[in-house]
Amino acid sequence: MKDLVALCAIGMLPGMLLAQPVMDESSAPQVGDFLTYTSANYVPIPLGGENVLWDLSGLAPGAESSLSFTEPSATGFGDLYPSATLALDGGTVIQFMRSDATGLYVVGVYKEIGATTLQIHFTDEQLFLPYPCTYNTAFTDTLAYYYEYSGGTVHGGGNSSYTADGFGTLVLPYDTIYNVLKLTGVDTSMESIPGTTYLTISHTVYFYKPGLHYYLLSATQLTQTVNGGQPQSANYGYYLSEGMLTAVGEQARKGIGVEAWPVPAHDRLNVSYGVAGDRQVDVQLHDATGRSVRSVRQHTVSSGVQNILLDVLGLPAGIYLLKLTDDHGQSGSRKVVIE
Repeated sequence: MKDLVALCAIGMLPGMLLAQPVMDESSAPQVGDFLTYTSANYVPIPLGGENVLWDLSGLAPGAESSLSFTEPSATGFGDLYPSATLALDGGTVIQFMRSDATGLYVVGVYKEIGATTLQIHFTDEQLFLPYPCTYNTAFTDTLAYYYEYSGGTVHGGGNSSYTADGFGTLVLPYDTIYNVLKLTGVDTSMESIPGTTYLTISHTVYFYKPGLHYYLLSATQLTQTVNGGQPQSANYGYYLSEGMLTAVGEQARKGIGVEAWPVPAHDRLNVSYGVAGDRQVDVQLHDATGRSVRSVRQHTVSSGVQNILLDVLGLPAGIYLLKLTDDHGQSGSRKVVIE
């Protein structure tokens, strides 16, 4: 195996204030979401903080894999997990999940290992991501599960602890992604099969971006001990593939971080942006000719993430430029698609 090389160069973004990203129910996975990820060498990501630049442009890309969110019933196994509201289908592994205003939870897993199938049921759901989640959000969670294997019942459980310890800009091999949230934590689980006990510890970093319905990048260090023996380790990472960039593409380069969803939009456009302090903000939507076709002025009282709805009903299908400017000379923009 190729040696794992740390390629992470981290520093502050000079002269640029970004909004603190907020992951909430609007960024939850939706039935019909399809995402492609590129595997990569593991990279240590040691630092967090405010307005940080994480340069992972040197990641060595590997194979691609696809994930799709579907109706639980569409998998053929939805009746095994009645509390699930969606299923994350990865082929041989299907995670059954529940999403609501409080967070995203794993309620069960259907796994194929060769000719063996495992139907894993969680008696204590696993909290994958709480809502809302923003800088300095911290959460702990316990989980418990069971499944039938080789004529017996296997029980497992554990705990996890995560902190959103940074936000800023992430540089991937193909582009720069602004206004991302870094989540760092550890998962510990123990599972007992007659005669064998497994202890698994995973240290994982996730990067999220509002508007993207799943993580942007993950990096994991995993160790497993069998019956108290010598730990075995594995390190791996995944990041959103270049072909998916339009789902998170952002043109904000001058201080106002801008998010807009859904992609594409039909009758209305949800717009989130971040400013510092008391501001007048002009929100304008321009067509391909540069003509302003929608505009809203909003007065923000305090720093933080602001949200507005922009009516786009009746606009011709096409690519538009969403541009925000404030009365302190800052601006931000991004392209949006209307159907």
